[in-house]
Amino acid sequence: MSETLYTKVDEHGVMTVVFDHAGKSVNTFSSEVLDDLGEVIDLLEQGSRDIAGVIFTSAKPDVFISGADLFQMRQMDHQHVQQFLEQGQGLFDRIARLAIPTVAAINGHCLGGGLELALACNRRVAADNGEINIGLPETKLGIIPAWGGTTRLTAMLGPARTLSLLLTGRTMPPRRALRARVIDEVVRPEALLAAARRQIGLGKPGPVTTKKVRPSRLDRLIMAVPPLCNLVCSIARRRAHEKTFGNYPAADMVIDAVRTACRGDHDASLLCERESVMRLFETGTCQNLMRLFFLRHGAKQAVRKKFKGTPQPVTHAAVIGGGTMGSGIVHALINADIHVRLVDIDVNAISQALCRIKKLLDDDVKSKRRSPLQAEQAMRRVSPVTLGVLESQPGGLKLADVVIEAVAEKMDVKRQVFELLDRTTRPDAVLASNTSSMSVTEMSEAINDPGRLVGMHFFNPVSKMPLVEVVRTPASDDQALATAAQLSLRMGKTPILVNDAPGFLVNRVLIPYLAEALAMCSEGESIVRIDLAMKRWGMPMGPFELLDQIGLDVAIYILHSLEGVLGKHVSVPDWIDQLGDRGWLGRKSGRGFYEYKGRKAAKGRKLPNGKLAELIRSGNAFKPAGKLDDAAIVDRLVLPMVNEAARLLDEGVTDSTDTIDLGTVFGLGLAPFRGGLIQYAQDEGLSQLVERMHVLSLRYGLRFAPVEALSHAAKAGLDMQQIAGGNGHKTEKRKSTKRQRQVSGSFGKVTTGIDRGRWLRNGQAVKTRRRTTGKS
Repeated sequence: MSETLYTKVDEHGVMTVVFDHAGKSVNTFSSEVLDDLGEVIDLLEQGSRDIAGVIFTSAKPDVFISGADLFQMRQMDHQHVQQFLEQGQGLFDRIARLAIPTVAAINGHCLGGGLELALACNRRVAADNGEINIGLPETKLGIIPAWGGTTRLTAMLGPARTLSLLLTGRTMPPRRALRARVIDEVVRPEALLAAARRQIGLGKPGPVTTKKVRPSRLDRLIMAVPPLCNLVCSIARRRAHEKTFGNYPAADMVIDAVRTACRGDHDASLLCERESVMRLFETGTCQNLMRLFFLRHGAKQAVRKKFKGTPQPVTHAAVIGGGTMGSGIVHALINADIHVRLVDIDVNAISQALCRIKKLLDDDVKSKRRSPLQAEQAMRRVSPVTLGVLESQPGGLKLADVVIEAVAEKMDVKRQVFELLDRTTRPDAVLASNTSSMSVTEMSEAINDPGRLVGMHFFNPVSKMPLVEVVRTPASDDQALATAAQLSLRMGKTPILVNDAPGFLVNRVLIPYLAEALAMCSEGESIVRIDLAMKRWGMPMGPFELLDQIGLDVAIYILHSLEGVLGKHVSVPDWIDQLGDRGWLGRKSGRGFYEYKGRKAAKGRKLPNGKLAELIRSGNAFKPAGKLDDAAIVDRLVLPMVNEAARLLDEGVTDSTDTIDLGTVFGLGLAPFRGGLIQYAQDEGLSQLVERMHVLSLRYGLRFAPVEALSHAAKAGLDMQQIAGGNGHKTEKRKSTKRQRQVSGSFGKVTTGIDRGRWLRNGQAVKTRRRTTGKS
């Protein structure tokens, strides 16, 4: 028995190879694992007559194999990476050629190299658990599947279906993988090994005769006729470039590899896989995406190191406010097996909140992430109560270990909520606010023990956005912060720690970006041109598409709330308020900066609001200027974000440039291939950025002037990490070392995390509403 796997043979002669890497929570393919697996294959190739078949499975409860050991790979030089790829390809080829049936019994996450191993087997069986992810997400790391995954998947599914899976890098729960024909059977978890043995029984003595998955007749025709194959690949390339603007070279490489696989030369296809990965490893895109992967993976340990306290176990929680954000938070909590008390203003508000939560669970069922029974069980973990009942029967929150407030973004309302919670919760319960920009410190003044109050800023939609800003006030104790961070991890989120400050981190960086986009709009620049320039730069959507997605009422509120506290470097034009007055609220109202109703909009064509130009020209802020090229647009939008990031470091809102990179990618949606805002600044060169800021400040105003800490860092040859804590203008010049690059992109929907909620009616605060509705 090795430290990475062990084998056992039952009375029927079926060998089970169990991956169980000692001392690790997950199984990955390292050189040691491949060596140990190679010894097992040596034994099987010797032709032992006692072995009737082989089952590959895992002893880890939640993971089959999650891919190659990227932590080991980043230590390898070019030659060792190539040998590592050749070793994996050769080993999986040997498994595919075994003269006995082979079955992968997938009991947990099966990603990258794990699925490539499974594809080398004759059959694949998976446990019916919607939380399992199955797929080849290598393109999200800037590479392609190179242990035969691209080759074998193409042979199974044909080029069109293979490209739809590989280009997106999407993962699937088992039932979706079954529908995609990537696996052969889905069974109850307790029946997994029995099903695998049944699959072994499909074979007959001698050569393997198990049924193989084959492409459809049309796909076989496409693979057999080169012009048809070239056409399919050309269409895929055009569509990929429409989405990525050529910023992700792995897309082109995977298309070339699939086309090579269609020719049927197995060895040539494997060679193409290897050569593609070796070239991609050298690209900045891959290095940045790899670095993000390691940052996100290390966020758990990074946050824990900042606290001396031990996180409090959470079995019960409460959420105050059932609006869009509150419902999303409840949904995330109940999916983490936490019982939740949902509090809202009245029965009608509770009813609407429960409908939102039910809709989110229905979406889980539709996507095969939950079974109908699991969704029903999750819904039963929600216990609703109205505010009136809670005030008359204050014992309703005594079970809650954590209470998260998600009410309107009004300080008086939030303070009233925390005054109530201070009376109705246990003294050791952690209190958290989901505010996106307001002072958590000021809220903490409403309770007797301000140490137990922290911020937990989720992003909208909660079900899709992976980030949570854990906000620390001067009074927050370490146990409360550790509990909030641990709860975020349990909910499947990546927590970053920031100090209490206006806008915290993500919104603080976002506001100058949006404000400058509005300023360019006031100069007569086309919103379509601006949005397209930023998408070419790598953003998933342009600033005006983002504003419409957020909702202009919410966006206007955020802009104005931070305009006053961020100083003269942020200014919002007056005409923006008229959009809200006219009911142009973005997607949710059907019109904002773009039109979302009508025949053309229904066909997916996005048309600018025709009445917007007239509104802007009539405003006092309208100052026509010359047309800008893409580079000028990018500088005017991105450099203010870099400047604001320098302020965050200098002011001590965060002490880590890595935190800013995580926040801007996973909270703001900044182009993942650029590695985050700070990585972009470092790659461009601080001295060059500062010089461009000076040019912009002379032309457009002092809002572009670089902050003193950034100017000093550029002049002294420092990196931005040395600005942290106000050291940017004090630190002696040190030799700058090139940061080791590493990567895992996340291509999520981009919005900001604010929900003004349903906590107010007709502008009246909580107590006024209670007098109107009465106690129930």
